Formats: sequence, structure tokens, C-alpha cells
Amino acid sequence: MIKGYLRKSNELLDELISQTQLDIANIKEGKHKSVPESVENKNRLIAEFKAVKKQLDDTLISLSDNGKKNLAELLDEEDKAELGNFKNKLESLHVINKEYAKLVIIVKNFFDGLLNNMFDQGSGTNNAYANSKTDAASLFKLNV
Repeated sequence: MIKGYLRKSNELLDELISQTQLDIANIKEGKHKSVPESVENKNRLIAEFKAVKKQLDDTLISLSDNGKKNLAELLDEEDKAELGNFKNKLESLHVINKEYAKLVIIVKNFFDGLLNNMFDQGSGTNNAYANSKTDAASLFKLNV
């Protein structure tokens, strides 16, 4: 049972890492149309990972008799190796997510700066069109 949970957890982490690397490549290329699908896919993977991780935790706790037995004694070499892979993949995902977050912040700051350059936030003056008054929020409203 533990082997299955560890294997599934590692597979899900691999998928999350791959998806995040793809997201990083898409950001660098300016391909933003894939964002909604990527977010949906990542949310699904994260929910699935949480469920498998909880099952793994529950199984390990029950095997260790609620923490009374040492897990090192309960796990065979294959399980220990998979657990090591699990830890390494979590660390890799952490590093990749940090890189992803930096890129997202750079893109956000770029668009915030662009908006601030186009519109004087205090007065509502539209700098792109001389002295026209425009409410920045109205730019993002859809008139039907």
C-alpha cells in the first residue's frame, strides 16, 4: 500500500513540475492564452496530490502505531528510496515554483507600470490621450 501511495505521489509531483516548467516557458514566450487551462490542471493535480498524501500519512501513522514505532524499521529499502525521491521532488518543485513566482511578479509589475504610465492614478487623467478624463477601472468593464 505504501509503495502505491509513494509511487502515485511521485508521479503527481512529476506532473506538477512539468506543468510549472511549461508555464515558465510560456511566460518567457508571452503565451498567456494557456494560463486558464494550466491553472485548472494544476488545481486538479494539487487536489489529487493532497488526497494521496493524506492516505500515505494515514497509512504511515497506522503502521507506526500512532508514532510509537520508528518508520525506518517499518519501511523496506525500496520504500526508503521512494521516500527519498519524494523529498527530492518536493524540493525541486519548491525551487521551480520560486522561479515561476519571480516571473509572475515581473509580468505583473510590467503591466502595473504600463497602467500607471497610461493613467495618472490620482487625477484620472489619461496620459495616452492628452487631457481626457478616464477612470482606470472603467477600462476593464465590458459594455454590452
